Amino acid sequence: MSFNKCSINGQTYGEGTDPLGPRPKRLDFTLFNPLADPDFCFYDDTLLESVKVGDAHAHTFFRLLSLCHTVMSEEKSEGELVYKAQSPDEGALVTAARNFGFVFRSRTPGTITTTEMGRPVTYTLLAILDFNNIRKRMSVIVRNPEGRIRLYCKGADTVLLERLHPCNQELMNVTSDHLNEYAADGLRTLALAYRDLSEDEWEAWSESHRCADKASSCREDRVAAAYEQIEQDMMLLGATAIEDKLQEGVPETIAVLSLANIKIWVLTGDKQETAVNIGYSCKMLTDDMTEVFIISGHTVQSVRQELGSV
Repeated sequence: MSFNKCSINGQTYGEGTDPLGPRPKRLDFTLFNPLADPDFCFYDDTLLESVKVGDAHAHTFFRLLSLCHTVMSEEKSEGELVYKAQSPDEGALVTAARNFGFVFRSRTPGTITTTEMGRPVTYTLLAILDFNNIRKRMSVIVRNPEGRIRLYCKGADTVLLERLHPCNQELMNVTSDHLNEYAADGLRTLALAYRDLSEDEWEAWSESHRCADKASSCREDRVAAAYEQIEQDMMLLGATAIEDKLQEGVPETIAVLSLANIKIWVLTGDKQETAVNIGYSCKMLTDDMTEVFIISGHTVQSVRQELGSV
């Protein structure tokens, strides 16, 4: 998977060039950042320039990506930094932050150490709010060296956008348009947001979370409720778009299986637009199909009604 495009504070970045024109030159991040991954590919120099000139939104965007994850790091004897991620998309996001100057270096149970624009920074890790298929998001709560407490959150736009502070409405509309564009290109998307916490807010929530975690009954529900309580009134940062490249031979293999009249099913958690475009790219869906239809019901009854009308 590769970091392809992103939206930061209403500005979209990535490969938005004229498809008939020449492909832009791949950026050489090693000239800007000696800790960059030489295999990372990105072509839009306007985002790199925004980072270089100290754009606050761009810095917060990549700081979030360097902190909000479960990636582990390992430094080889020759100084090579290697990431080990539970999911390839999480690895792609941390690698993107690394190349844009926000390098995840190491973690302990209570700290996360990064290098930000060449400066080593160690954050106190106060809490990890885990991802699961119901929450569709994860958050971390950290304290920076100056003592400021902040919650960073990344997740599906369907769950994250509804948890934003009302002042984000205009930015949310622009970012939603970008998310839809990315999904139409077959890219996997996530929304990013943060929330500053006072010391009193953190102490009160920490106590309620501690009680929920130690509950003898309905523990999972109580922990989920505690997570829900703190992941509110967040400030929108933007969105990421990752390209999930097909392995070699996938479209051809699926086409041959289809010719053999073998039925193929795919289960995905992506946005509908992303799923449809990936369906075409892997030849599960073809232009000569005249009976492609979409079922959008959310209840058993509505799905039955839609199927009955086909």
